[in-house]
Amino acid sequence: MDSPDEPVPPAASASLADDLEDWTQEPTPPTPSAPPAPQPSRPALAPQESASAPASRPAPARRPRSSFSVWADGMRPTRTSSLEDWLQGPLEQHSEQEAEDAWSTSDSISGAWRPVQESAPEPSRTVPGGAGTGAHLGADADAGTDTDTRADTGADTRPETDAPDGAAPSAGSTLADTCAGTGAARPDATATVAEPTRETARARPAFRRELHGLRAVALGLVAIYHIWLGRVSGGVDVFLFLSAFFLTGTFVRRLESGRPLGVPRYWLHTFKRLLPPAAVTILLTLAATALFLPASIWPTVMQQSVAAVTYLQNALLVSLEVDYHARDASTASPLQHFWSLSVQGQAFVVWPLLFGLVVHRARKGRSVRRPLIALIGLIGAASLTWSIISTASQQEIAYFDTAARLWEFAAGSLLALSLPVLDRLTGARRPEDGAAPRHRTLRALMGWAGIAALLACGIVLDVSSQFPGWIAIWPLTAASAVVVAGYSGRRWGVDRLLSTRPAAFIGDISYALYLVHWPILVIWLHHSGQERAGLLDGLVVLTGSVLLAWMLTRAVDAPVRRSRWLEARPWRSLVAITMSVALVAGAAGGWWTYLQRTPPQPPVAAESAPATDEVATEAPTVLRPAGWQLGSQWPDLPESCGGKWAPATSFRNTHCQQLLPADAEPTETIVVVGSSHSRQYIPALLPLAEERDAQVVNLSMDGCGYLAGTERWPYCRGYDDWVLAYLDAAQPDIVLTTVTLTTADGTAETLPEGTEGAIQQLLDRGIDVIATRDTPRWEVNEYECAEAAVDAGGSPADADAACGADRTEKLAATNPAAPLAELTGTGGASVTVLDYSDLICPDGRCAPVLGDVYVYMDDDHLTRLFVEEVIAPAATRELETALS
Repeated sequence: MDSPDEPVPPAASASLADDLEDWTQEPTPPTPSAPPAPQPSRPALAPQESASAPASRPAPARRPRSSFSVWADGMRPTRTSSLEDWLQGPLEQHSEQEAEDAWSTSDSISGAWRPVQESAPEPSRTVPGGAGTGAHLGADADAGTDTDTRADTGADTRPETDAPDGAAPSAGSTLADTCAGTGAARPDATATVAEPTRETARARPAFRRELHGLRAVALGLVAIYHIWLGRVSGGVDVFLFLSAFFLTGTFVRRLESGRPLGVPRYWLHTFKRLLPPAAVTILLTLAATALFLPASIWPTVMQQSVAAVTYLQNALLVSLEVDYHARDASTASPLQHFWSLSVQGQAFVVWPLLFGLVVHRARKGRSVRRPLIALIGLIGAASLTWSIISTASQQEIAYFDTAARLWEFAAGSLLALSLPVLDRLTGARRPEDGAAPRHRTLRALMGWAGIAALLACGIVLDVSSQFPGWIAIWPLTAASAVVVAGYSGRRWGVDRLLSTRPAAFIGDISYALYLVHWPILVIWLHHSGQERAGLLDGLVVLTGSVLLAWMLTRAVDAPVRRSRWLEARPWRSLVAITMSVALVAGAAGGWWTYLQRTPPQPPVAAESAPATDEVATEAPTVLRPAGWQLGSQWPDLPESCGGKWAPATSFRNTHCQQLLPADAEPTETIVVVGSSHSRQYIPALLPLAEERDAQVVNLSMDGCGYLAGTERWPYCRGYDDWVLAYLDAAQPDIVLTTVTLTTADGTAETLPEGTEGAIQQLLDRGIDVIATRDTPRWEVNEYECAEAAVDAGGSPADADAACGADRTEKLAATNPAAPLAELTGTGGASVTVLDYSDLICPDGRCAPVLGDVYVYMDDDHLTRLFVEEVIAPAATRELETALS
């Protein structure tokens, strides 16, 4: 049989602990005979007055609706003063308590408010100061802090206040008005509050400490999996779920209480609170990047810093084709983790608009839950369908795609909308009810099952390749089990564990901890040269992250959240948001401008420069190009295609460029087709083109070689036909394309099947062909590998030892393209085969640095400087002879 365990007493606001005893155990609530001392600096939300308050109590000074019973018993408003009120809402001084998300603090998460019929009048007592008592009466919410995230959205228990900014509450105001208005009561004031009984305690906001602990578990999983396991944990999915769960509570309460939605105020409040800590983290990361990370990653971090602070990081990562599941985290951007915050931020903008669709029903006093369930269920089903399809076909894109993640948001909203019914059917209670819930053992087991499933998710499932498809139902179901189980009434229930002070501490700093843990990890891994942290250094990273997160919470997050000055006027919140974005954009833009204005690195003097066919054993004074200059190493042409060189139609993933203006009259035209390995040879053509007054046109398509007449994979399908149609229209004299294909593991260099036929089609059109041999490909980024060796004090020879390879490991013994030189076509058209392997891999060794120039800009492309200074002179001599 179930034994009647004592209900857990509601804790005081779970602030960051100062004493070890406070941190390891819950404080003892005061007895009714010894009410707690007033705490003006941290007022708590008190329960509403009983209808049986003493008659001697002064009447409300301003509005009759300041009495909750009068306000609640009245008819719902059937209309508002204007549409503007429904969109913007009046200036509500307590709005700091009413914008909810998964990053709220411990003193803001509160649970179901369920109106019940009072069986008898309640005794009352006087509380000194009118503050500091609510935590022990079921509210546990700091009025001066973040939010009041009640999981159920049945009604709002706080009346609105019209008190002017900063004004002290009137003598007749309720304690709730005190919290809503000024956030603090006068120390000498007194307020009469109802003594909690079994029934009335249920009708008050209830702090759900287990939800605070749940997000601590989710954040802990994210950090632990990032630091030690390199896998996806499902913790981020829980945060998306909780964000929607709390956000839905905010707006359904507003609808059902007849209050304006105030969507713009919600946006201002939410981003005012989230952006300053994020901006500080990004600024610190920019500084750490300049100090500790190689120059090659600087432009990426600058770009991502702006994307992160504007909640566009996920879209940027998709465009950059970032592999979030890459094993080596040391090569990742320290701001890469902002992708999930971007998904949340985008949802915070869009999701509140859904509630505007049922405003008309709320005005008429009709239920809004059923239409919202239908609407959100439809959106969730569409998003889940797209997520499954996209995950199966393009998982690396789906992982960052907001549309593929919205169904997780919908799931949280659906639970928030249905939770009151679930609670009612299952007999849910809160600790402050003074009675145990029904099905206590089942609730405890359900809570533990949810936590166990959440902990096992990343271990049991191959989530790295399956998220965010249907498999993400696992962590969301686990989180739902914890939410629905709620207060179990069992001492061994998981809610007891999630309600401890250690869990509350991590919950308090969860937002800051998510912000800082990844930059610290990436910087440490780069410094140590590891792919993943070990046990001891991982503990150091985690400890340092917790410490920095605590400091960020205390110094930035909490002051901004608790600032009544910022919340008092919308424009102040807007200034905070604008300043956060401006500081980050200004820092990143200023840094880039400074680098651009830095004089270019000159080549080493000829008499002291190491030969470009040798690997220097001593580090030159300057190695070129600098890491932050890699973006300029792509060989772009100065003009977009125009005039007679403009394609009749466009083609995906191509951008036609030309050397001379559209009105030029060149003597001949050279067109570059094929993949980016053809494009990298454009600088080798320019000296000859300038000498012969030739037009050069770039029609290359990254990742797609020229193989006309062969079956292509979907990405390349249609490219060859588009190229041939262009050539028929433009009638060029010469086409350059790369014909062989190397592999990163060096297993083979081949002439792809169909190459000979594709080249013959060009020759039959009377077009001469320059057929280039492919360059070596690598399994790692050669530039970054060599840069790390040099930055550590090594020489190019050290970089070669760490990153280079013998030529036989990267290229075939003989050029597979050599037979193409025998082909001929209409009008004597011929093939010139160019092979610069001896320049790229001199003396049988493919090194990352030759002379004072980096050979590679990434894992398979030559730097523009190397092509210009080493290959171009040889190509000019050879082509002058072959094309004369």
